[in-house]
Amino acid sequence: MRHHFTPVHLRCLLAAGLLAVGGAGCTREDAKPPARPPFASGRLLAATPVNGQSFTLDGIALDLLPIPAGTFRMGSPFAEPGHTVLESPQTWVTISRPYWLGRTAVTHEQWRTLMGTDLADQVRKAFPAEANPIRLLAGTADAVPMHFVTWREAMAFCARLNERARTEGWLPVGYEFTLPTEAQWEYACRAGGTDATYAGPLEVRGENNAPVLDAIAWYAGNSSVGYRGRGWDTADWPEKQYPGGLAGVRLVAQKQANAWGLHDMLGNVYQWCRDHPASALPGGAVKDPAGPARGADNIVRGGSWHSPAVYCRAAHRTWNNPDVRSQFIGFRIALAPIMPP
Repeated sequence: MRHHFTPVHLRCLLAAGLLAVGGAGCTREDAKPPARPPFASGRLLAATPVNGQSFTLDGIALDLLPIPAGTFRMGSPFAEPGHTVLESPQTWVTISRPYWLGRTAVTHEQWRTLMGTDLADQVRKAFPAEANPIRLLAGTADAVPMHFVTWREAMAFCARLNERARTEGWLPVGYEFTLPTEAQWEYACRAGGTDATYAGPLEVRGENNAPVLDAIAWYAGNSSVGYRGRGWDTADWPEKQYPGGLAGVRLVAQKQANAWGLHDMLGNVYQWCRDHPASALPGGAVKDPAGPARGADNIVRGGSWHSPAVYCRAAHRTWNNPDVRSQFIGFRIALAPIMPP
């Protein structure tokens, strides 16, 4: 039976037995790979980032792209397919200062290089009682988005970058590595556009069939196309754009980027944001919103390879507990203005 996330709380749906073993191309994960120490030599970056210019954290091969200051309309109109009350009322949001955002979600290799752990370690944490939790992993290539990562672990990744950048003396004054706020995330996802997706309006032909997503996102309708290895059997997923096959997390940057050069803002893995959730948008016009000061959960955005079409929209909002590890949730880092804790 196909499971979907509720529109309010994203749940980790993985359980023993849900993954099937594919044919040729299946990678065995039966043994723990040798431990790899965290990145410890060389420099992350040689010079201070310059406003309006991209830069690369050479030590972990992570690209960050410039996002200009500006104003956009957050949320969705009632007529947009998939609209929920969580996306209302539409709100004019001003992002008052430029920032940088990862070109892709943080990858398995980037995480392993900086943090010294890998997907096998993370899935063991998620399923400590499972005799062989590694069998529950699907894609484990270097270039898949890092997943099974909690919100707190994603923030720890950012903290380690901040520590390294301060030691090297190039962190821009007033900026820090962090997760984007959901306003920063949606602004960057839209990249100046106003439609449901950065490829245009969302025409839903079936639960898992929205052709506009095909060029830009891995979602439930197409995530089995060309997939090789361990994965989920999609035979009973209804109304798929491309029927049948196994599916799982996909390599980053295989789909078209948005107008600002960002890949996989929709689909592949949901992405943690910094904010606690509010049950509605503020309405009117606001500047640099950062969500409620307190909360038990944290925002995730963007949809995943397992998501139906209407979840892969710029406005779609959901959230989860910060200690949840899920095969559907990864993260993308920002270098952004320091905000109050």
